[in-house]
Amino acid sequence: MRHVIVVSVLALCIAGLLQPAMLWAQARPPLIVPPPPSPLPQTAPSEKPRIHAEMATELLDRLQAVFGKLSGPADEADLGHQLSVLADTGRERLDARIITPAFHARFARVLLVVRLATITDTGQILKPIVNKEFVAFVRDVAGKTYNPRAPISDQIGMISDAVATELTRLRALARQLR
Repeated sequence: MRHVIVVSVLALCIAGLLQPAMLWAQARPPLIVPPPPSPLPQTAPSEKPRIHAEMATELLDRLQAVFGKLSGPADEADLGHQLSVLADTGRERLDARIITPAFHARFARVLLVVRLATITDTGQILKPIVNKEFVAFVRDVAGKTYNPRAPISDQIGMISDAVATELTRLRALARQLR
């Protein structure tokens, strides 16, 4: 019994000591955590964005060099290899965060369209896939309707106009990486 009385008195004492602390905690304003300090402004411009823009532009310059080879007789295997190397380089630069996912997606799509335009399809096996991609590409980039039944010169003109437009937009995106 004596043990119960000691424990009860101890509990009352502890409650008596805690009650003013609880009242004080309720009366004081809530603790406001100050925001973290803002990062210090850079005093010198960083070289990294400029290098990223140059590397993105270099990809486009290399693609344009491939287009230069298209104007003359081109070996399809060599052309395919060059486009594959550009695709690999683009993926490496995306993984290294040198180019943005948006830039890479558009660059890869141009590579795809150029490759589809240069594939020899003697049996017309790929024709439905190629036409579907060309229709979507011309519509998305130029806002025009690609007609697969038009004369070949008109088809080439529409594809080349859309590719040129997309390359111009990619160059603008590359400048934004600065």
